[in-house]
Amino acid sequence: MNKYETTFILEPGLEEARINEQVEKVSQWVKDLGGEVLEVQRWGKRRLAYEIGRRRDGIYTLVLYQGPGAIVKELERRLKLDETVLRTLTVMHVPPELTKGVDPEVAAAAAAAAGDDGDE
Repeated sequence: MNKYETTFILEPGLEEARINEQVEKVSQWVKDLGGEVLEVQRWGKRRLAYEIGRRRDGIYTLVLYQGPGAIVKELERRLKLDETVLRTLTVMHVPPELTKGVDPEVAAAAAAAAGDDGDE
């Protein structure tokens, strides 16, 4: 099973009880879909880089979980159907110890060797 990080942004006007309810709902969805929640980070209210639906702020939450690959698509589908969620982003979790000490030149050479040099 792979580890994934899903970050979602909630509407800024939600009360604390409603925010907790949303986070618990997402955690329960992960469990219902056969995954395991490893960590929940509540980043709080932050300014968005650009307006989303005339909103300048959002409440950020990151959920780190592990589970089968099919869990990601279903979780994102459910989040997009929820009207209080402004945006979602899911990526595979890369442990910090694997990214430390990576030389940018070596990374660029590896990407070029793999044929992923960005020319499209």
